[in-house]
Amino acid sequence: MKTKLFLAVAIILIVFLYTAKIFAQVSVNECKVLLNEISGSYDGSCKDGLAHGKGIAKGIDTYEGKFKNGLPDGKGKYIWANGDFFDGYFKVGKKNGEGILYTNTGKNKLRGIWKDDEFIKEIEEPLYQILQTQSVTSVSILEKQGGISNTIELVFNRNGQEMRYINTLMLSSSTGSSKESQSFSGFENAFFPFEGTVEFVAMNKLNTVSIRYKVKFRINKEGSWKVIIKY
Repeated sequence: MKTKLFLAVAIILIVFLYTAKIFAQVSVNECKVLLNEISGSYDGSCKDGLAHGKGIAKGIDTYEGKFKNGLPDGKGKYIWANGDFFDGYFKVGKKNGEGILYTNTGKNKLRGIWKDDEFIKEIEEPLYQILQTQSVTSVSILEKQGGISNTIELVFNRNGQEMRYINTLMLSSSTGSSKESQSFSGFENAFFPFEGTVEFVAMNKLNTVSIRYKVKFRINKEGSWKVIIKY
């Protein structure tokens, strides 16, 4: 009797799980993308049968990013079949707002403002950007004249005293290699645009407690650079 009951429960459970799986697949398949070029398949959030939220849609072209009511809407990346792509903002399936258009397999790029898929104006790319700071007083980025190409030197400043090295220093970067020594700390053999992250632990100015410091930056122009971190 117990064996028969166990088998019955097991069969019911299997049927339930199989039905749930089929229902889930149907639900995903019913989540539509309304732009023909990317309507082949969709994986992501859905609302009322339409792509809505974050997702990726594929067809002749590919789009990954935010959707609203079945269309690209918000921040996203659209890749055409020929390899060109646009990384920026969309509204109702069209390029709207700031973005970068990459052509010729990424070798050429146009940074600017779009409206309803039409290019409005170009935006000059900044030489550098400070992406994130934690606990530091200030960050200055200077281009060095006559320095070694493709290097980024780090200088740490506490109360006017400059140092090239901190023993808790942790470095990471998008390209090149990091170096930490008493005479030079920073990055070598960098390719640009370059992103670097600098982290270290040191006492606060009152010398009462240890604090974690962090700086993340981006340099777009090739050259020799100095990053001065006051903390």
